[in-house]
Amino acid sequence: MKKIIKLFLFIVVGLVIAQTQVIYSTPDNLDSLKMKVRSLQDDTLKVLELAKLSKRYSKNQADSSLTLGLEALDLSRKLGYQYGEAYSSFILGISYKYLGDYNKSIEYAENAYNIFNHIKNEPYKARVLNSLGNLYKRKGDFEKAIVNFTISMDISKRIKDSIMLSALYNNIAVLYYELGNRHEQSLEYHKLNLELLKKVGDKGNIFNCYMNLGNVYKDMNDNEKALDYYRQSLDYLEENNLYDKLLLVHNLGTVYEKLKKYELALRYYNDAIELEKIMGNKGMLVYSLQGVGNVLLSQGSFVEGEKYLLKSYTLAKEIGDLTKQKRLVNNLKKVYEKQGNYKESLKYLEIYDDIEDSIYNINYIKQVTLLEQKYETEKKLQQIAFLEKENEIHKLEIKNKEIENKQKSFQRNVLIIAVFVTILLTFYFALNSKKRKKINMLLIKQNKKIIDQREEIGKQNEELLDSNKTKDKLFQIIAHDLRSPLVSMDSITQLIPYWIEEQDYESLKKLSQTLELSVNNVLSLIDNLLNWALNQQGKFPYQPENLKLKENIIETIEVYKPIAEIKNIDLKFTFTKDVRVFADKDMLFTVMRNLLNNAIKFTPEHGQITVGIDSNVQFAKVWVKDSGVGIPKGRKEEVFELANGIHKGTSGETGKGLGLFFCKEFVTMNNGDIFIESQEGRGTTITFTLPLFNLAEN
Repeated sequence: MKKIIKLFLFIVVGLVIAQTQVIYSTPDNLDSLKMKVRSLQDDTLKVLELAKLSKRYSKNQADSSLTLGLEALDLSRKLGYQYGEAYSSFILGISYKYLGDYNKSIEYAENAYNIFNHIKNEPYKARVLNSLGNLYKRKGDFEKAIVNFTISMDISKRIKDSIMLSALYNNIAVLYYELGNRHEQSLEYHKLNLELLKKVGDKGNIFNCYMNLGNVYKDMNDNEKALDYYRQSLDYLEENNLYDKLLLVHNLGTVYEKLKKYELALRYYNDAIELEKIMGNKGMLVYSLQGVGNVLLSQGSFVEGEKYLLKSYTLAKEIGDLTKQKRLVNNLKKVYEKQGNYKESLKYLEIYDDIEDSIYNINYIKQVTLLEQKYETEKKLQQIAFLEKENEIHKLEIKNKEIENKQKSFQRNVLIIAVFVTILLTFYFALNSKKRKKINMLLIKQNKKIIDQREEIGKQNEELLDSNKTKDKLFQIIAHDLRSPLVSMDSITQLIPYWIEEQDYESLKKLSQTLELSVNNVLSLIDNLLNWALNQQGKFPYQPENLKLKENIIETIEVYKPIAEIKNIDLKFTFTKDVRVFADKDMLFTVMRNLLNNAIKFTPEHGQITVGIDSNVQFAKVWVKDSGVGIPKGRKEEVFELANGIHKGTSGETGKGLGLFFCKEFVTMNNGDIFIESQEGRGTTITFTLPLFNLAEN
């Protein structure tokens, strides 16, 4: 009895909605509304009413929508009403979208965005960008879709429009989901949306968000997580929302089938079938019957399973859905093939081929129909353009009459002008005197400008002198730091044949370690010199990104472990937690390389070097602590300067201090700071900071 009452209510509601749509979509009613709006005075109110009426009929009566939208746009431009022009362009973009002309739709949407941007209307900027994202998505240009969604998202965050932001999170998540290979990004944005929806208490959309998360995990074959999210969505399911309940129970049946929990799968599939019968949703009923059939086959009930699959196939034929028929015929073919019934399998294979041919023919007819519709639309647009041209001609005729009237009055006005000419000549001499004064003032200003330029040239000369001094220092560094390791390498190459002849492999091993240190010093110097050259030219690439700090630090440490082992130095790494920073990866590597190189150079054998990571709310902190010789108290402030003098390491390594100079330069470029703590004879700790990665800011 209850089922009959529910079915009756659905029929009544459906009839009421259908009748309402008929009333609002009848041509007589539309003509009446058009007349009412067009009878309004030509002002901003009329613009908005025309645009609203255009929007109202954009889905079902696109031609009328375009006519009204163009009227609103034309009137806006006459009135100089920028908001009206932007809003009308936005609505015209929507109308062209429903006509399938995405290029025209994008053209009007971009015009709307430019005007909204000019008048600084942030909420509508976000809406138009969201619309552009969806348009590019329909065209298959996913990169542009993501760009527009992302900019809209940034605006919505700035103006704290949670409704728009939630829609954008969902749009981006769905786009990544539809790409097929971007499930992780889809999950990220669905989860951001879930967090936002919980914050604003939007229960209806929380249900959808949980469902979407379940669907993504289901596609990833992570059925346990999919099941968890489907279950959580139950808490937000509204009892009277039968359609969402139907989707949920059907999805639960699908997941339980994948997990081979067949009893639960059957239970939920049967619940879905009951709901589908009440709602009259034959399309979903096809899927649920097929699900029951497949579960019964998996349990070994071939006869019952075959019965449900045939029932599903019969229903698919009844509703004329060839795609569903194709899927079921393929399913039946495989079932009979598995059972060894090749006659039935061949029968359904032939049906499958026939359905494929039918689908191809239908798609061809659809394409022809779309082309015909496009032709009709273009024809109507040409008619509209023709009417607009006629209107323009009429306006030009009116203007010509106005010009004739003006010419007649011109002769009369000439006499009046002649009187004024005499008066103007009187003022001429006074104005000429003022001009001379202005010229004198300009000459004074020009003279001052020349003096300022001379001062600027003087400053530039001083800067050039400083630059030459720096280059002189640099040549001294090259002469010293390149010569020393190269001389060492030359000596080693002369000793190698001797120790080979003597078969003194222990000495050869020590020579190889010394050679490795020399080569490392040369490479380090060359890297620093290259960085210095790029920095001087202003061409050093700065490309900050989202970096896992621990991963990048470990990568650098692994490079220097063998060098530390040569001096029997214990190189350790410690951290409290892994963090993400917003920094340039190459610069971070250069900073760590120079700090570790210095620490190894000035730490004696059997010493210890510790690299550590910590963080606060805004910054990550990295330190390199050694048990080396330390820095004299008076030299702490000089270590970050270029060419601060020759300093030998504990094993005779040499250097001019270029490394720490670049450490300070690169840390500063990455919005961080660097500090040094040292006691002579007790070691040195150098600490630098980097900003943490923040999704909203970076």
